[in-house]
Amino acid sequence: MGMAHLTEDLAIVLRSSPFKERDKLVTFLTEHHGRITGVARNAIHSKRFGGTLDLFACSQMSYKDGVGELVWIDDMNLRRDFLKIREKLENISAAGYFVDLVLRLTEERHPAREIFLLLSHYLYLLEEHTATFEIVRSFEIKLLERLGWAPVLEECVSCSSPFFGEELSPEESFVALAAEKGGFLCHNCASANARHIPIASLLWMIQARETMIKHTPTLSFPLGPMMEAAGTLQHFLSWHAPGLGNYRFRSHGMLEQFLLEARADAKDYMAASAMGAGMGSMLGDPGEMPEMPPPGPEFGGEFGPERGAGF
Repeated sequence: MGMAHLTEDLAIVLRSSPFKERDKLVTFLTEHHGRITGVARNAIHSKRFGGTLDLFACSQMSYKDGVGELVWIDDMNLRRDFLKIREKLENISAAGYFVDLVLRLTEERHPAREIFLLLSHYLYLLEEHTATFEIVRSFEIKLLERLGWAPVLEECVSCSSPFFGEELSPEESFVALAAEKGGFLCHNCASANARHIPIASLLWMIQARETMIKHTPTLSFPLGPMMEAAGTLQHFLSWHAPGLGNYRFRSHGMLEQFLLEARADAKDYMAASAMGAGMGSMLGDPGEMPEMPPPGPEFGGEFGPERGAGF
């Protein structure tokens, strides 16, 4: 019988846990073969794999097919350990949340190179910048977009009426969440008991979606619309998570608390919320509303397609 064929690919560790007495069971997102789970034999008591099986680590991996969906990990060559991410709690939380989303929302053995590139670019970003609400929101909506689940933000998903372009009446300044339809409903199509979202939150989500990754640290959103956007994107993520129902992504609550505490305007926002301030006061000054960014390539400059993931 000939030797089993070895497959090589770049791989980022999404999850790692002990398996039996000496082995580790590790789930990766690979550049060309999607999400795979493999057994690293004797990994617990041996230095053979070094830090290549640590969370977030990216390595050149060689593996061969094992039993069922599992593969046998043959060799790992570390490309980047992303250890700088661990220097700040908010960055550890953000990176942990990102890999958790990828773990839950990708399919086994289903090629997902765009997701691999997205995750790798944001891990690079967290090595150089402190996590913010804006960085987290941009990852969420870009992930939904690459999965084919991006919410429609520019118009009503029922009647196709545009949300922007004309002066809005007070009742038109809110839209209703319709996750099951992939977007939002205008005030004419929404039911009275629907969850209403300030239209400013949609504008900021559009801004997060369209801004190139390397420019996301420069984004600055008003806290009120940002908090609404956070809850809205969680609805879409949970809606599309296969078989998870109302699962709450494990790192999300802790991460949001870290990010809120870091905001200079958090005290004012919390005070206004405690006093039951009207939603109008949470929309931000109209002068803060973003301009619609021009369409353009996502990965530009150092993140160009010709550079791939940069490893």
